[in-house]
Amino acid sequence: MRRIIIKLHVAAKGIILLLRPHVLFGWLRHPLRFASNTLSLSRWIAAQRKDPEMLNDFYTFTRDHKRREDLHAHVIERLGLADVPLDYVEFGVFDGRSFRWWMAHARHTDSRFHGFDTFEGLPEAWGGYAQGEMSSPAPKLDDARGQLYKGLFQDTLPPFLAQKPFRDRTRKVIHLDADLYSSTLMALTSLAPHLRTGDVLLFDEFNVPDHEFRAFTDFQEAYRVRTELLGAVNNYYQVALKII
Repeated sequence: MRRIIIKLHVAAKGIILLLRPHVLFGWLRHPLRFASNTLSLSRWIAAQRKDPEMLNDFYTFTRDHKRREDLHAHVIERLGLADVPLDYVEFGVFDGRSFRWWMAHARHTDSRFHGFDTFEGLPEAWGGYAQGEMSSPAPKLDDARGQLYKGLFQDTLPPFLAQKPFRDRTRKVIHLDADLYSSTLMALTSLAPHLRTGDVLLFDEFNVPDHEFRAFTDFQEAYRVRTELLGAVNNYYQVALKII
Protein backbone atom coordinates (compact mmCIF):
# COMPACT_ATOMS: atom_id res chain seq x y z
CA MET A 1 0.00 0.00 0.00
CA ARG A 2 2.80 2.39 0.89
CA ARG A 3 4.48 1.79 -2.50
CA ILE A 4 1.22 2.67 -4.26
CA ILE A 5 0.85 5.88 -2.26
CA ILE A 6 4.44 6.85 -3.09
CA LYS A 7 3.86 6.21 -6.80
CA LEU A 8 0.66 8.26 -6.76
CA HIS A 9 2.45 11.08 -5.00
CA VAL A 10 5.28 11.07 -7.55
CA ALA A 11 2.82 10.99 -10.45
CA ALA A 12 0.71 13.82 -9.00
CA LYS A 13 3.76 16.01 -8.43
CA GLY A 14 4.95 15.39 -11.99
CA ILE A 15 1.56 16.35 -13.43
CA ILE A 16 1.44 19.52 -11.32
CA LEU A 17 4.90 20.57 -12.51
CA LEU A 18 3.96 19.74 -16.09
CA LEU A 19 0.99 22.12 -15.87
CA ARG A 20 3.33 24.99 -14.85
CA PRO A 21 1.11 26.38 -12.07
CA HIS A 22 3.48 29.29 -11.52
CA VAL A 23 2.08 30.92 -14.67
CA LEU A 24 -1.29 31.44 -12.97
CA PHE A 25 -0.41 31.36 -9.29
CA GLY A 26 3.19 32.58 -9.12
CA TRP A 27 2.04 35.91 -7.70
CA LEU A 28 0.95 34.07 -4.54
CA ARG A 29 4.47 32.96 -3.66
CA HIS A 30 5.54 36.08 -1.78
CA PRO A 31 2.30 36.81 0.14
CA LEU A 32 1.99 33.16 1.19
CA ARG A 33 5.62 33.08 2.35
CA PHE A 34 5.10 36.32 4.28
CA ALA A 35 1.96 34.91 5.92
CA SER A 36 3.75 31.68 6.84
CA ASN A 37 6.76 33.49 8.29
CA THR A 38 4.51 35.88 10.23
CA LEU A 39 2.72 32.91 11.81
CA SER A 40 6.10 31.41 12.72
CA LEU A 41 7.22 34.72 14.23
CA SER A 42 4.02 34.95 16.28
CA ARG A 43 4.52 31.42 17.57
CA TRP A 44 8.17 32.16 18.41
CA ILE A 45 7.27 35.30 20.39
CA ALA A 46 4.49 33.49 22.28
CA ALA A 47 6.94 30.73 23.27
CA GLN A 48 9.49 33.05 24.88
CA ARG A 49 10.02 32.69 28.60
CA LYS A 50 8.71 35.55 30.71
CA ASP A 51 11.44 36.70 33.09
CA PRO A 52 10.95 39.74 35.38
CA GLU A 53 14.68 40.50 35.09
CA MET A 54 14.51 40.51 31.29
CA LEU A 55 14.23 43.76 29.35
CA ASN A 56 11.16 43.31 27.13
CA ASP A 57 8.73 46.07 26.15
CA PHE A 58 6.26 43.82 24.34
CA TYR A 59 3.68 45.15 23.61
CA THR A 60 4.25 48.88 23.05
CA PHE A 61 2.46 51.18 20.61
CA THR A 62 5.55 53.25 19.89
CA ARG A 63 8.94 52.33 18.50
CA ASP A 64 12.08 54.20 19.46
CA HIS A 65 15.35 53.08 17.88
CA LYS A 66 17.25 54.51 20.86
CA ARG A 67 15.94 51.59 22.91
CA ARG A 68 18.47 49.45 21.06
CA GLU A 69 21.20 50.92 23.26
CA ASP A 70 19.11 50.10 26.34
CA LEU A 71 19.01 46.48 25.16
CA HIS A 72 22.76 46.36 24.56
CA ALA A 73 23.43 47.93 27.97
CA HIS A 74 21.13 45.32 29.52
CA VAL A 75 23.12 42.52 27.86
CA ILE A 76 26.43 43.96 29.06
CA GLU A 77 25.16 44.28 32.63
CA ARG A 78 23.37 40.92 32.76
CA LEU A 79 26.33 38.97 31.38
CA GLY A 80 29.06 41.08 32.97
CA LEU A 81 30.69 42.00 29.67
CA ALA A 82 32.01 45.48 30.43
CA ASP A 83 35.42 44.43 31.69
CA VAL A 84 36.08 41.04 30.08
CA PRO A 85 37.73 40.47 26.68
CA LEU A 86 35.24 40.14 23.82
CA ASP A 87 35.32 39.30 20.15
CA TYR A 88 32.67 41.64 18.76
CA VAL A 89 31.58 41.21 15.13
CA GLU A 90 29.06 43.50 13.46
CA PHE A 91 27.41 42.93 10.09
CA GLY A 92 25.96 46.13 8.69
CA VAL A 93 28.06 48.88 10.26
CA PHE A 94 26.47 51.78 8.35
CA ASP A 95 27.69 55.01 10.01
CA GLY A 96 29.36 53.17 12.89
CA ARG A 97 27.03 54.33 15.66
CA SER A 98 26.48 50.94 17.30
CA PHE A 99 30.04 49.83 16.50
CA ARG A 100 31.50 52.79 18.39
CA TRP A 101 28.95 52.30 21.19
CA TRP A 102 30.24 48.79 21.81
CA MET A 103 33.86 49.91 21.73
CA ALA A 104 33.03 52.54 24.34
CA HIS A 105 31.15 50.17 26.65
CA ALA A 106 33.23 46.98 26.30
CA ARG A 107 36.28 48.46 27.91
CA HIS A 108 38.73 45.59 28.20
CA THR A 109 41.94 46.36 26.34
CA ASP A 110 42.03 42.84 24.87
CA SER A 111 38.59 43.12 23.28
CA ARG A 112 38.56 43.09 19.47
CA PHE A 113 35.94 44.67 17.20
CA HIS A 114 35.36 43.64 13.59
CA GLY A 115 32.87 45.44 11.32
CA PHE A 116 31.64 44.26 7.92
CA ASP A 117 29.81 46.43 5.39
CA THR A 118 29.94 47.41 1.73
CA PHE A 119 29.32 51.05 2.76
CA GLU A 120 27.61 51.30 -0.64
CA GLY A 121 24.05 50.71 0.53
CA LEU A 122 21.81 47.69 0.27
CA PRO A 123 22.98 45.10 -2.27
CA GLU A 124 19.32 44.37 -3.08
CA ALA A 125 15.94 45.94 -2.36
CA TRP A 126 14.60 45.53 1.18
CA GLY A 127 11.18 46.61 2.37
CA GLY A 128 10.56 50.09 1.04
CA TYR A 129 14.27 50.69 0.36
CA ALA A 130 15.78 50.33 -3.08
CA GLN A 131 19.10 48.73 -3.92
CA GLY A 132 21.90 51.14 -2.99
CA GLU A 133 19.96 53.05 -0.35
CA MET A 134 21.35 53.48 3.18
CA SER A 135 24.91 53.99 1.96
CA SER A 136 27.40 55.70 4.23
CA PRO A 137 31.11 56.48 4.17
CA ALA A 138 33.12 54.07 6.26
CA PRO A 139 33.34 55.63 9.74
CA LYS A 140 36.69 56.69 11.10
CA LEU A 141 37.70 54.79 14.22
CA ASP A 142 39.80 56.30 16.98
CA ASP A 143 40.23 52.99 18.79
CA ALA A 144 43.01 50.63 17.69
CA ARG A 145 40.95 47.63 18.83
CA GLY A 146 38.53 48.10 15.90
CA GLN A 147 38.87 47.14 12.25
CA LEU A 148 36.48 47.47 9.30
CA TYR A 149 36.18 45.15 6.29
CA LYS A 150 34.69 46.79 3.20
CA GLY A 151 32.85 44.65 0.65
CA LEU A 152 30.18 42.00 0.31
CA PHE A 153 30.16 39.49 3.15
CA GLN A 154 30.82 36.59 0.79
CA ASP A 155 34.02 38.36 -0.30
CA THR A 156 35.30 39.58 3.06
CA LEU A 157 34.08 37.08 5.65
CA PRO A 158 35.71 33.84 4.34
CA PRO A 159 39.28 35.25 4.30
CA PHE A 160 38.66 36.80 7.71
CA LEU A 161 37.59 33.45 9.17
CA ALA A 162 40.47 31.67 7.43
CA GLN A 163 42.83 33.66 9.67
CA LYS A 164 41.25 31.99 12.75
CA PRO A 165 40.58 35.34 14.42
CA PHE A 166 38.60 34.07 17.42
CA ARG A 167 40.33 33.27 20.68
CA ASP A 168 39.57 30.27 22.89
CA ARG A 169 37.40 31.00 25.92
CA THR A 170 36.66 34.53 24.71
CA ARG A 171 32.98 35.31 24.42
CA LYS A 172 31.73 36.43 21.03
CA VAL A 173 29.05 39.06 20.49
CA ILE A 174 27.64 38.91 16.96
CA HIS A 175 25.59 41.95 15.95
CA LEU A 176 23.46 41.26 12.88
CA ASP A 177 22.23 44.49 11.30
CA ALA A 178 22.42 43.34 7.69
CA ASP A 179 18.63 43.65 7.16
CA LEU A 180 18.47 41.16 4.27
CA TYR A 181 17.64 37.48 4.53
CA SER A 182 20.50 36.53 2.20
CA SER A 183 23.13 38.61 4.01
CA THR A 184 22.02 37.54 7.49
CA LEU A 185 21.89 33.87 6.55
CA MET A 186 25.33 34.05 4.93
CA ALA A 187 26.82 35.58 8.09
CA LEU A 188 25.17 33.08 10.44
CA THR A 189 26.04 29.98 8.44
CA SER A 190 29.64 31.11 8.00
CA LEU A 191 30.00 31.69 11.73
CA ALA A 192 28.22 28.47 12.75
CA PRO A 193 31.43 26.40 13.29
CA HIS A 194 32.85 29.16 15.50
CA LEU A 195 29.88 29.78 17.81
CA ARG A 196 30.02 28.43 21.34
CA THR A 197 27.75 28.21 24.37
CA GLY A 198 27.48 31.65 25.94
CA ASP A 199 28.04 33.61 22.73
CA VAL A 200 25.52 36.37 22.04
CA LEU A 201 23.50 37.09 18.91
CA LEU A 202 22.05 40.58 18.50
CA PHE A 203 19.50 41.28 15.77
CA ASP A 204 18.47 44.76 14.69
CA GLU A 205 15.39 43.99 12.53
CA PHE A 206 14.40 40.64 13.99
CA ASN A 207 10.63 40.93 13.63
CA VAL A 208 10.75 41.39 9.85
CA PRO A 209 9.30 37.96 8.98
CA ASP A 210 10.88 37.39 5.56
CA HIS A 211 14.38 38.57 6.42
CA GLU A 212 16.29 38.46 9.73
CA PHE A 213 13.71 36.25 11.48
CA ARG A 214 13.54 33.84 8.56
CA ALA A 215 17.34 33.72 8.33
CA PHE A 216 17.59 33.00 12.06
CA THR A 217 15.03 30.18 12.03
CA ASP A 218 16.52 28.59 8.90
CA PHE A 219 19.97 28.75 10.51
CA GLN A 220 18.69 27.41 13.82
CA GLU A 221 16.94 24.45 12.19
CA ALA A 222 19.85 23.61 9.90
CA TYR A 223 22.54 23.77 12.59
CA ARG A 224 20.39 22.76 15.59
CA VAL A 225 21.46 25.83 17.53
CA ARG A 226 19.52 26.49 20.74
CA THR A 227 19.17 29.99 22.12
CA GLU A 228 17.80 31.79 25.16
CA LEU A 229 16.22 35.22 24.95
CA LEU A 230 18.14 37.85 26.92
CA GLY A 231 15.96 40.80 26.00
CA ALA A 232 13.86 42.47 23.34
CA VAL A 233 12.79 46.02 22.56
CA ASN A 234 10.46 47.68 20.08
CA ASN A 235 8.17 44.63 19.96
CA TYR A 236 11.01 42.24 19.14
CA TYR A 237 12.40 44.50 16.43
CA GLN A 238 15.72 44.31 18.27
CA VAL A 239 16.49 41.14 20.24
CA ALA A 240 19.42 39.67 22.13
CA LEU A 241 19.88 35.89 22.29
CA LYS A 242 22.41 33.75 24.11
CA ILE A 243 23.52 30.44 22.66
CA ILE A 244 22.90 27.61 25.13
